[in-house]
Amino acid sequence: MSKDFDYKEFVNECYEGKKDQEIHNASEENALLLFSTLFDKAIRDKEDVKIISNQLLRRFYDQLTTRLQKVLENGNTVSVIVEKEIDDQVHNTFYQQSKENLKIASNFDELPNFIVVGNNAFRYETDKNSTKAIANFNHKSMGMFVSNLFDKIDRDITLA
Repeated sequence: MSKDFDYKEFVNECYEGKKDQEIHNASEENALLLFSTLFDKAIRDKEDVKIISNQLLRRFYDQLTTRLQKVLENGNTVSVIVEKEIDDQVHNTFYQQSKENLKIASNFDELPNFIVVGNNAFRYETDKNSTKAIANFNHKSMGMFVSNLFDKIDRDITLA
C-alpha cells in the first residue's frame, strides 16, 4: 500500500518546506541528521546556533565541522555549553573551532541536551540518556523557549 518511511526524506521535506512539524528521533544516526540539517538552516538563514550538551563527543560533533565553519563565515555565532565531557580535546575539531564561544558548567544536570537555531528551529532531548528527542524547523514559541533557556543558563554561568 505505501512504501517504507524514509526518515531522511521526511526531515528534508520539513526543512525545505519550513514546516511546523514535530519530528521524533531516538538514535544517534538520526540525531546527526537533525543536527546537520539544523546547521544547514543556520547557514541558509544566516542565524546563530546555541547548543547545550552533557558531552562533546568527537565522533559525533566532528562530522559537523564543515557546517560549523560555514556558520562562522556567515558572521554568525555557535555558542556551546558543555556539562562535563569534551572528548579528545586536542583532536576534536569541532571543539577547536568553537572553543571561543564554549563554556563548561556542571550545574545543569537535570536539563536536557538541545540545539536551537535562530528562534524557531530546534532539537530538544526528552531523555538525554537515550537520545530520545523532538525537533522542529518552524515552531516559534518552542524555539524561543529553548533559545531563552540557553540564554538564562549562559547568564547564570557568567554570574557564578
